[in-house]
Amino acid sequence: MKLRKKRKSDAIPVAAMGDIAFLLLIFYMSTTMLTDQKPLDLPLPAVEGQAQTSPFPLIIYMNRELASSEQVYFYNERHPINGLGALVQARAAESPAAVRVYVNMEKDLPYRYMNTLIQELKEAGIRSMIITTRGADEKIPGLKEPSP
Repeated sequence: MKLRKKRKSDAIPVAAMGDIAFLLLIFYMSTTMLTDQKPLDLPLPAVEGQAQTSPFPLIIYMNRELASSEQVYFYNERHPINGLGALVQARAAESPAAVRVYVNMEKDLPYRYMNTLIQELKEAGIRSMIITTRGADEKIPGLKEPSP
């Protein structure tokens, strides 16, 4: 007994495509909102100026050696932690825009030194700072390392 193979039809079934097109037409018609409302003109408050950050951030560096003598490295000089708040305020006052403060510390620095530095900056009025850490052997690009 010979089995007949079914021949594939060369025609494209278009009956299903007509149903899909009809359903899409109904969907778009039912979800479209046709209104003839005009947009309202609202008075907007005047903008006094844009808050911009200073292009020159204030970078404070502290490693284990500096922390043991209660000093930090700021603007290529060693400064005591206790007087740092006034220096940061003076530098921030020179900038016409908002100041970014970066605090860079070694990863294994004891917490008491970190806390002392952060409290000094808070008392100086710095509410936003970026704290980064690095290992003792990692170098910061563009930072002149403090000399002993």
